[in-house]
Amino acid sequence: MKQVLTYVASIVVLLFLWEMASLAVSAFYPATPLPGPFQALSQVVQNAGELQRHFLASAARLLAAMLISLVIAVPLGLLIGHERLLDRFVSPMIYITYPIPQVAFILFLFLLFGTGNATKVAIVTLVLLYQILVSAQGAAKNVSPEHLTSVRSAGATRWQVYRHVVFPAALPSILTSVRVSIGLGMAFLYIAETTAQMGTGLGTYVKSRMVFSRDQAFAGIVVMAVLGLLLYVAVEFLERRLCRWKYTGARSR
Repeated sequence: MKQVLTYVASIVVLLFLWEMASLAVSAFYPATPLPGPFQALSQVVQNAGELQRHFLASAARLLAAMLISLVIAVPLGLLIGHERLLDRFVSPMIYITYPIPQVAFILFLFLLFGTGNATKVAIVTLVLLYQILVSAQGAAKNVSPEHLTSVRSAGATRWQVYRHVVFPAALPSILTSVRVSIGLGMAFLYIAETTAQMGTGLGTYVKSRMVFSRDQAFAGIVVMAVLGLLLYVAVEFLERRLCRWKYTGARSR
């Protein structure tokens, strides 16, 4: 309940700041007014059916990209980070390709595969995969040698070392990376959806209304914020369930 009240208070403060910004922009730039929270939220209610359709399309793409990234990047990152030989030869490849802005490949992917869902998911996956891969690799490299030695001396196999030591030790960093990646994934999903000429998705909804129906466009932005918040809360819930040791000391204090 305390956490819920904290979120509610934060939302109220954000809505207040939004209203103040709307009044300021309208006063100094009357030709380009900024819709306030009441206008945007009223449009959310009036266009609930259409927004729900776009919300589900964007949510499905983002969730698919996150799951694909996790399935590929987590085991690969743990393997590269834990195995010294792999780390020595593969890490330079990651460090060379990671700084390349993935947004540069968007138009190429659209030209190559079209503007369908698969391409939009691939664009977001490409971005998130690097984030999670680097995080998993770094966490696996920093596993305590004492923990590894103790389980190996007890006769643990290579698989058991990964399952009972490397993966649990890296899990908090991986989930933190996933949480941070939500905003990045939302940004690239918006770019992917607005680059395409037509289709469903909150990015398409916002882009098509930003010029002539700005209050509806901001309603789409509000729904995008709700999607990000739901994903963030879901990841935080998973972290509290899967990494309980992180919060044991906090509860005792």
